[in-house]
Amino acid sequence: MKILATAAVVTLVSFPAFAEKVAVGCQLVSQYSEDQVGYLLGEARSVIGDQETNRIYGHYVSLRSACQYDGNATRVVNLPPALRDLLAQNGVDIRRFARRM
Repeated sequence: MKILATAAVVTLVSFPAFAEKVAVGCQLVSQYSEDQVGYLLGEARSVIGDQETNRIYGHYVSLRSACQYDGNATRVVNLPPALRDLLAQNGVDIRRFARRM
């Protein structure tokens, strides 16, 4: 029963409804290579799931394209707590390139 309850809490915490909305800009694209972003999202897939990982990657691709024409482009992303923790464990400080919404 305790394992089931823990799994339920982890699942709920990873849903976007409990996520922090952050706006990321072109600094993300310039600071981290696509390989680095791909690696971290690959690691995140097991934590936040395929659908949310694909959604975040889609925002990244869209932002990368927009930054080629507008250096001030931004995208708003739902950042699940589990992903924020994973980024921090890998030395990525989300506050350096994102602002809370």
